[in-house]
Amino acid sequence: MFSKALFKQSVKANYLMWCIITFAVCFMLACVMLISGGGDIADVKNGVEDTIIKSEIEANIKGRAINYYELDEAALTEFDNYFIEEYAKSGNAETAYATAVGRLKQYADAVISGKGYSADSDEAMEITGLIFYTLNPKGAYNNFYASVNETPLTYDMSSVTSADRADYRKGYCKNASAIFLAGNMCSEENIDKMVKQLEDFGVTKDKYLSFGYSYSFIKHLANTTSLTYDTRLEYELDGLDKNSPDYDEKVSEVKLSLVGDITGGFLASLPEEVAEALQEVGSADLYNLIVGSIFYKMAGLLLPIIYVIMVSNSLIAGQVDSGSMAYVLSTSTKRDEVTFTQAAFLILSISAMMLMTTLTSVICLAIVSSPDITLTYGQLILMNLGAFMVLLAISGLCFMTSCIFNRSKKAMAIGGGLSMFFLVATMLGLFGSPVLPSVIRLSALNFFNYVTIISLFDTISIIEGTLAFLWKFAILLVMAGVCYAVGFVKFRKKDLPL
Repeated sequence: MFSKALFKQSVKANYLMWCIITFAVCFMLACVMLISGGGDIADVKNGVEDTIIKSEIEANIKGRAINYYELDEAALTEFDNYFIEEYAKSGNAETAYATAVGRLKQYADAVISGKGYSADSDEAMEITGLIFYTLNPKGAYNNFYASVNETPLTYDMSSVTSADRADYRKGYCKNASAIFLAGNMCSEENIDKMVKQLEDFGVTKDKYLSFGYSYSFIKHLANTTSLTYDTRLEYELDGLDKNSPDYDEKVSEVKLSLVGDITGGFLASLPEEVAEALQEVGSADLYNLIVGSIFYKMAGLLLPIIYVIMVSNSLIAGQVDSGSMAYVLSTSTKRDEVTFTQAAFLILSISAMMLMTTLTSVICLAIVSSPDITLTYGQLILMNLGAFMVLLAISGLCFMTSCIFNRSKKAMAIGGGLSMFFLVATMLGLFGSPVLPSVIRLSALNFFNYVTIISLFDTISIIEGTLAFLWKFAILLVMAGVCYAVGFVKFRKKDLPL
């Protein structure tokens, strides 16, 4: 069944092409892995991702700044009214102050209840701490809830009945709430909570701290945000008719619109499609995309497929067409021995080629080892195995046509034509594949993924760690086996030209 002489002849006839193509494939693979793993792609991805994350964090800070300011300003307005009312009753400032503090606690409890928080929740403690820290910044809440680097001046009660009291109260609340927010967010406990929420995006504590959210930055951002909100709100409310029956409803609409406008993050300011596309780019593993879906499924298959087309054609159809097959069969060599030996050479040469690419890829991955690269050695080996399965199936197709046709041009036209069609369809299908961010994806082109056997090489399944690629590999293996078997049978039974 196996002819050493015929095998040596095939090696001698094709080794130079094998060496050139193997070297070219390994060289391209090394360039792709080393250059794309050099940091530029990771920097682009991390830059987009960090921009999105920082934008959303700052949007959260702005939202909390406005919320803190409004809570503070409303609470101190109530407190001033309580104080004036109690002072009118008792005529004693200390008594009025103490009574007003008690009523303010009831007010804070009502606010907490109205927002649906339980009395012992973190949110309840936050609201209570904010209100009473603002009222009495040197009191118990200075160290109880927020770890701050400074405290606002004591809340002035001497001018509680003055005409410009509202302006004083607003300015005081802007400063006090900003200090409380900055101190609160810079506490170790809250930094750990923030990092915990962002860990799915690859944000570590060191990375979060590198964003620069220091006490002074947060305080400044909170101050400018509440100032912007208050100024714009005053301007918008001046244009409303206070006597209108729906005045309160319009005020709520204005406030809601302003909050959304001021606190909107980077993604919120973009069209929905663009925002989603940027999120995809930020979360995409570009290295896996380039190595897996672009190289191994397309660029890395191009030269090996050309090798398979040319060699499979020369092993059977080429020799039949040239008349040398008649000479081979005139010896003691049988037809089954010819097909088995030539098929063995083709499969072994492909195996040796993929073994070289596997070694090259493993070495390159070791060189570019980086925290930003999630591709593992196991996944890389499976990708090489998948590429081998594709080449095995295509070699079976080309070998079958080489056995069926006596003319090499027909064998190459059908076997080679189908093989190149599969590759081109894969290239077009990539642009419609979900592996690409939607900003450059053309969904209609996904149709081509259903007309190429290369789509059975499921790199997504390999990268995600699922087992879907196994049954697809099995289909490729069966296709190869069927094609080689059909080729054996057809060559054994067909009439050869003299």
